[in-house]
Amino acid sequence: MNRSRIWVMAAVLAVVVAIGGGWFIGISPQLAVAKSAKADRSNVMAANQRNQILLAKLKRDYLNIDALKNQILTLQESVPPKADIPSFVTELNSLANARGVIVKSFSVGDAKPYTPTPQGSNGKSSSSGTSQTNPKITASNFFPIPVQISVSGEYAKVLDFVNDVQLGRRLFLVSALSSMGSTNSNSVKGSSTPSAGGQRVDCSVTGFIYVLLN
Repeated sequence: MNRSRIWVMAAVLAVVVAIGGGWFIGISPQLAVAKSAKADRSNVMAANQRNQILLAKLKRDYLNIDALKNQILTLQESVPPKADIPSFVTELNSLANARGVIVKSFSVGDAKPYTPTPQGSNGKSSSSGTSQTNPKITASNFFPIPVQISVSGEYAKVLDFVNDVQLGRRLFLVSALSSMGSTNSNSVKGSSTPSAGGQRVDCSVTGFIYVLLN
């Protein structure tokens, strides 16, 4: 092998080494950086898209902020952060006057920590309480208060009154209702199913109001 051929082979080897070194030292790291930058760009674009959707929702909500505030106030009246029994009694008397019936008595039991209602085999509640699926409703912030109302008046008007109470500002869930001929009428005392809408009855309504602490 002559000297010129040796030099040619050496030159070729040097070129190969230079190209290989350039790949590992210069080109390959730059390609990795470019690939990482492309992935980062895709992530940023996805995050921007999510933020734009969120921003659009916030803008829509802000346009309805007054309605949302009113909704919050309504919900707070329905399930207030304190018992506020006097306000509930005032509402009862107002509804009774509107229907032409008389609230004869009103009693309130002690508030107790909330416990979910057991479910029967048919999927329905097996007791008169309430059940929940919201994990934010717990025994430490939600309290049912038992209430009993005795009201007297014409049977149909009493039923209208009970319906009004359930649809009133304060959430009131009826768990039991019973009636008998009024002791102030000529009807037979003890009748639990008045036959005429105009018959006067004494009605006992049992149910719950609720307190949700902030």
